[in-house]
Order: sequence, then C-alpha cells, then structure tokens
Amino acid sequence: MEEDSVTEWFHLYEKDVTSFLVYYTGSLEVEDIVQETFLIAIKKIAKYEGKSSPKTWLISIARNLVIDQHRRKKVWNKIKHILQVENADTHRIEENAMKKLEQDQLYRAIEQLSSPYKEVVILRGILELSSVETSEVLTCSSNKVNVMYHRALKKLKGILEKEGFQYGRSS
Repeated sequence: MEEDSVTEWFHLYEKDVTSFLVYYTGSLEVEDIVQETFLIAIKKIAKYEGKSSPKTWLISIARNLVIDQHRRKKVWNKIKHILQVENADTHRIEENAMKKLEQDQLYRAIEQLSSPYKEVVILRGILELSSVETSEVLTCSSNKVNVMYHRALKKLKGILEKEGFQYGRSS
C-alpha cells in the first residue's frame, strides 16, 4: 500500500468519514478531525492489512481521534482539580470566567512535561492509580513514582505560573 491509496480513499470516503464525525460528535465543525484522520492513514498505511474495508478502517481512525480528544478533556479537568485543591475557594470565582482559557493553558503545560512526568501525572492524577499500580505500569518502584509525581506536579505548576496561569489567585 502506498500514500497514493490514501489519496484515492480520500476522494472515495471523505464524505463518509465527515458524515460519521458529524453524527458522532454532534457538531458540524469536524474538518480538522477529517484532515487528521487522513494524515494518520498516510502515516499508518504500511500497517493496513486489508482485514477491513478502507472505509471502515478510516472511520475507525476518526472514531479513535474523537475518543482521544474526549479523554484529553477529561484528563485536563481532573488535573486542574488536583492543582487547585489548596486554593479551591478563590479559584471557584475565577473558574467560571476562565474555564476555556484554563483548559487550553493546562493542555499546553502538560504537553511541555517530559514523557515520564506526563505519564505519572496521567496515571496517578487522572486515572487515580495507586503508587503501586503506577509503579507496575512504569516498571519502577512506588517510591520513585511518588517522587516523580511530586516533581511533575511542581513542574506543572511552574509552567502554568510562568505562562501566567492564575489558578486559585484573586486578580
């Protein structure tokens, strides 16, 4: 299979992928996801085994993209809560006015974390795994997990503060 196949599939199945995404997301704003679907298909064309039709393969990619986006939103909301615990009272006032901005800033901040810190924040802070469970996933000691988690949260707070993220502070 080649990149040319995906180009051909775009012409054949783009409307099907778009229709699926409109119904699946309930939004007409799906162009970016459609585009990303076909970009992923180009990257992964060598792994396409032909066990399903190209159309169902592409729709599966689109579906997974939407699921991943939904998970990320949930992740950011959970992490935001963890970071705000000590300043919960003053943050509630700001949260209503700045919710979207905060989510964007938090997403960008988490993206800046090194892979091990990002993983430990997701496993401990978002998925709420214990230190022992997280250590099994990361194949390290639970003590190392605790240290990494503490450092990751500190680094995350530092990134957010550097970018002017005002969680829990009155202006």
